[in-house]
Amino acid sequence: TIATTQTTTSQTTVTQTTTTSVTTTTITTTTSVTTTTTTTSITTTTTTTATTTRPVICPSAVWHPSGTTVAGSSSGTPGSTPSLLRGAYDVLVDSALNVYVADYLNYRYMNWSQDSTNRTVIGPQSGFGGSTDTQHLNTATTACFDSTESNLYLSDTFNCRILKLNIASGNITVVIGPGCSNAMNRFDWCDGLYVDRFDNIYVSDWINDRVLKFPPNSNSSANGIMVAGTGMAGSSLNQLNTPWNIYVDESDNDALYVADYGNHRVMKWPPNASNGTVVAGGNFAGSLYTQLSHPQGVFVDSSGTVYVADYDNHRIMKWLKNANNGTLVAGISGSPGTTATQLNNPSGVRFDKNGDMYVSEYSNNRVQRFTINNTSC
Repeated sequence: TIATTQTTTSQTTVTQTTTTSVTTTTITTTTSVTTTTTTTSITTTTTTTATTTRPVICPSAVWHPSGTTVAGSSSGTPGSTPSLLRGAYDVLVDSALNVYVADYLNYRYMNWSQDSTNRTVIGPQSGFGGSTDTQHLNTATTACFDSTESNLYLSDTFNCRILKLNIASGNITVVIGPGCSNAMNRFDWCDGLYVDRFDNIYVSDWINDRVLKFPPNSNSSANGIMVAGTGMAGSSLNQLNTPWNIYVDESDNDALYVADYGNHRVMKWPPNASNGTVVAGGNFAGSLYTQLSHPQGVFVDSSGTVYVADYDNHRIMKWLKNANNGTLVAGISGSPGTTATQLNNPSGVRFDKNGDMYVSEYSNNRVQRFTINNTSC
């Protein structure tokens, strides 16, 4: 707000004198002084441009049944060298098509360049489980970029903390935790993480059966708010049972999707809702196309289609919006293996900007890419 003051002052005196032998008359005229103050309001609008790898995928899309290994060993061989993984827990793809993997049992996050030849540890180093300094991890489960891909948020699960890695500087800060608890500024084992366009941080609190939302620029003293679950395990529509991965659909009023691992379902929570809605599974554990068995990864495309890493069924399923049953997308239901068409305990599912699908396989120690069939739309 800028205040502008304009002051105008004018005074004029006129004297007329007439002299006779008898009388003298003086006439004086004075103008008034007026001060005017004008206030002008200026509104400044700041627009944040987000980088997104969320693809536009038609509901009828299909993917080639054979995957290509883009991280780890195609044969499923575990290891701790830079070319191998040990328990590929989750996968993330940036706008430049670089692949990031939560290498669970190696206590590290790995970065595979687009050509899959350059492999580096991103953020804290590996091999020091239990340390609470910012250079080491105690298991790696999930990661998420902010909206501009300037910062990478990492879950240090057994230390019960969230780290923020600045991509440009390499600096690492603690934004939530450490310390495992059911307090509102803590969590106990995070298997799902999401950062929205406002830099709110959503944390899947596995042990406490809830999802917490923390404000931007959080620190260890900032409290979250409970946006899903009650803090007690259960199967009612207001409860969760060991929630795993999460996704926020920012094009659908920030609806929250939760892979409800222990209830074999995926739940959708609109903002401020006390109850969720079942959008996939929920018919007990099983391998029918209406069922899931311990779902872990979840992703929602721009059409509202829900993709699920169906862990114990060794497959990726998709549920169209408002559908009663799912469709097999990748893997062979109930048949784990290491061939290009098989999956073994898929734990994460993501998509790049082209619509290609990436699946992290915990028991195959690898990440597979399934190319979208563009003729299917």
